Amino acid sequence: MKQNKITLYALSMVTGLLLLTACNSEQTSKAEAKKEENENVGMGWTHEHPVTPTAGSWKALEFKDGSSYKVKAPPANGSEETKKELKDLKHLTENRTQEDVEFIKHWQNTASPNTLWLNTTEELIHKYGLMGPESARVHAVVSGATYTSLTAIYQAKYKYLRPRPTDLDPSIKLPEGMMVPPHPSYPSGHTATAWTAAYILSYYFPNEKAHLEETAEKVALSREQMGIHFRSDNDAAKKLAQAVTKDIIESLKDDNAPTKYTEVKNTGSSHGAGH
Repeated sequence: MKQNKITLYALSMVTGLLLLTACNSEQTSKAEAKKEENENVGMGWTHEHPVTPTAGSWKALEFKDGSSYKVKAPPANGSEETKKELKDLKHLTENRTQEDVEFIKHWQNTASPNTLWLNTTEELIHKYGLMGPESARVHAVVSGATYTSLTAIYQAKYKYLRPRPTDLDPSIKLPEGMMVPPHPSYPSGHTATAWTAAYILSYYFPNEKAHLEETAEKVALSREQMGIHFRSDNDAAKKLAQAVTKDIIESLKDDNAPTKYTEVKNTGSSHGAGH
């Protein structure tokens, strides 16, 4: 019995020593890490115009799920509203100009509408001379907002399964060589993308607002002129884009990062290469 007590006591002592050693080791590691972190801080570099010195304090981006956003149900296939929309579409498609067709093809014949809006984003980044962290952030917000809008759009598309105008009126003709997209009509993905990008970019580049919104309007109209979307598809997409971007813009106001760029700098294509 006495031998057992001695053994237990010895084990307790060994365990205690091991725990104490582990604690000391952890504390030592933390102290060394802290020392290394602070080592050579403030080594003397200075510049009259330092680039984005606060970028390290900018917060991470967070976006709501697309499922957080809803659109109202589209008009019924046989409703008077749908009949009127079909009549209007018939008129639009029968009076397309060559200029209309070129604009339609410009926005349709790309990998995705996102591609052209990301190009627009890059052009504005160049025009206003944003540097590395700033340009990355603007691209991230535009892409994140577009992703949120499109996931919401596609949830609605496959919830309502609205037929395309050409399904309800086969006499509506598309421009030569163009096809009806293989997904439901309501709401319009191109229009949601256009308005989402336009709203976000107008927030960052307020002097570009008129041009950006004019482009979004033209993109929306081109989907009707092509013959693949009802006006109500576009209206719902625009409202959804407004809701998504309103939430995102509100979340950006307290994240320490710049939010407005108004001074045209016309910097070189490097965007501050060498960062």
